Amino acid sequence: MEITRQYKYLIKPDKKQKEIIIRTFGAVRYVHNRFVEDARNKEFMRGRALSYVEKYRKESPFLRAVDGSALMNQIFQLQDNLGKPMRFKKRNDSYVSYSTGNLVKNPIRILGNNKIQLPHLGIVEMVYHRPIPEDAQIKKAAIIRNREGKYYVGITITYKVPDHNDKDLDFENSVGIDYSSPHFFVDDKGRMVDMPHFYLKEQGKLAKEIKKLQSMVKGSNNYYEQKRKIAALYGRVRDQRADYLHKLSSEMADKYDVICVEDLDMQGIAQGYSLGKRTYDNGYGTFIGMLEYKMKERGKLLLKADRYYPSSKTCHICGYIKKDLRLEDRTWICPQCGSVLDRDRNAAINIKKICIKTYEGRRVSGHYL
Repeated sequence: MEITRQYKYLIKPDKKQKEIIIRTFGAVRYVHNRFVEDARNKEFMRGRALSYVEKYRKESPFLRAVDGSALMNQIFQLQDNLGKPMRFKKRNDSYVSYSTGNLVKNPIRILGNNKIQLPHLGIVEMVYHRPIPEDAQIKKAAIIRNREGKYYVGITITYKVPDHNDKDLDFENSVGIDYSSPHFFVDDKGRMVDMPHFYLKEQGKLAKEIKKLQSMVKGSNNYYEQKRKIAALYGRVRDQRADYLHKLSSEMADKYDVICVEDLDMQGIAQGYSLGKRTYDNGYGTFIGMLEYKMKERGKLLLKADRYYPSSKTCHICGYIKKDLRLEDRTWICPQCGSVLDRDRNAAINIKKICIKTYEGRRVSGHYL
């Protein structure tokens, strides 16, 4: 089985390379807006991206000085969205990117342990903290500048991993997990995993720095310096959260053959229960995404229960459904069998049961998940 992944690395372009990158950002933004204008005026067809690049380069010769692959990739992206409402999208100058292809004449190559060769940029210094698989094929690369002014390269690769084989999987070595806003998740064995809540810890400091920004003259040097300071704080929170989630997801993917989760609408949970900050700070949706690809590349299974399945309201012992269970009811007594149930652990047990039962049913019928 072939999977696609992106590996992201910090790069350190020199002054000349930064100028090329910034010029390419501007060219990509220009092509984006020109194509959207053509789309608004109905002056477009689903034609070859190269023909658009040639047209725009003829009208605006400055586009010839930048990576043509980056311009074509931008048009490809817009063409994929032709059926959706089109409008001008001014890119935020503090966070911009472009994507370039891995061309035969100008390939993307990793050189040693600290350099990468990129189209139009040449050899760029890179922090190669995590090697890509040996048999991987590089498809494209995205050059990114974040709000802190740091530059990154996102390398998209494809590589083969073994298909999962039910005979090699131990379904006894499985776990069901239920999302828990006060913690992070609770598994079917009652283990509670807590999220350090990196954003909530920095919230007071962020509020103080944002208040300073509001008192400054917009457009001044101090104003932009303060914006970078705030961006750095947000960046630290983001990096701490990602590091924690990567370590936790890798630990679970190594430990279990089968992981069962609930297919949740995290945005709905954040908006519907006034839990926005805590929910987004948890990053549970990101965690599930990490589990998904890490289980797949290890030849293991991640199973999802339907989001409408009443996992919390169903007694895992007798199957009774308590329809009037409230969100604040953390434990409840089953009226039918008298069992005292912890809400989260009970839900995790039910998620594991229904996931494996559904998978077994589809396997018997010849329809895998």
